[in-house]
Amino acid sequence: MIGRWLRTPALHFAVLGLVIFGLVSPPGAAPPARLVIPASRIDRVLQEYQGLSDHPLGAGEKQAIVRAVVDQEVLYAYALRLGMGKEPAVERRLAQIATFVADNPHEAKTREERAQEAVMLGLGAGDLVARRILIDGARRLIRAAVLVREPTEAALERYLHEHPDKFHTIEQWRLSQVVVDARLHRERSEQDARRLLTRLRKEAVPPAEAASLGDPGFVAARLPALPKRELARRFGYRFAASLSGLPVGAWEGPIPSRFGFHLVFIEEYLPPRVPELAEVRKEVRTQLREKLADEWLTLRLQQLRAELGVEIAGAGQGPYPLGSGAVL
Repeated sequence: MIGRWLRTPALHFAVLGLVIFGLVSPPGAAPPARLVIPASRIDRVLQEYQGLSDHPLGAGEKQAIVRAVVDQEVLYAYALRLGMGKEPAVERRLAQIATFVADNPHEAKTREERAQEAVMLGLGAGDLVARRILIDGARRLIRAAVLVREPTEAALERYLHEHPDKFHTIEQWRLSQVVVDARLHRERSEQDARRLLTRLRKEAVPPAEAASLGDPGFVAARLPALPKRELARRFGYRFAASLSGLPVGAWEGPIPSRFGFHLVFIEEYLPPRVPELAEVRKEVRTQLREKLADEWLTLRLQQLRAELGVEIAGAGQGPYPLGSGAVL
């Protein structure tokens, strides 16, 4: 059990987080100031969500909303701690704000100078665009710690084995068909189709020779392996649904569609199956890396909430005790 625990990704990520924190905050550095979030901000977000909901928000929903707000504030504070406020995209945005409010917007100043003015005036903290850039940047940076690592072959195999429903193939049918055109046969369409079906069966007409016995038109006589959705798109849901349970290697029908009546010969039925890793390696790799990155982000946010000492200050209503001094 100890061996398995030491090999768990969560433990590796936790250690990585401590290493990163140690690099950002070297020994002897003053602890970061407590992150204080006004309860009024959380209350405002809760009210906005309530206005968009068609039912009163439950305790679980409020909890999730509060956690989302707190996580955004944590990511924003983390981005500032890492100096991401000097990234070009953020500086451009801050420089635009400073230029907009400047007494002399045409004064010759560098982008860095304008951005610094915005920071000194406290304009950056309230700008939603700059905050979004920083929050998204911090989120991507945290997840990148996992995304840069390649999962092992064993990890890919295990993920495929544990999540077969995400990768199983869709059932498909490869068939040949003869169509009795309803426009030509009118009220005799189904009767003529049944008469032709009897001939096909009696004479054991092979699919390659049967097309000439039907009506010419826009319907292909032979179809490659197609899933039910594609067959329904071409010929209608009733046609696609009728294929289920039909035997392979025999003429069946008539099956109606908007074209008339079809006599079908199922040449091959491909049932749903879990593919081999070699067939879906790219998809498995992508989903596993995303899953691990999400897990690491969740764990890193827990660490950052503890490191920053998040506090919700002021009176309010919500799933957290939002009274003055509530600490998360």
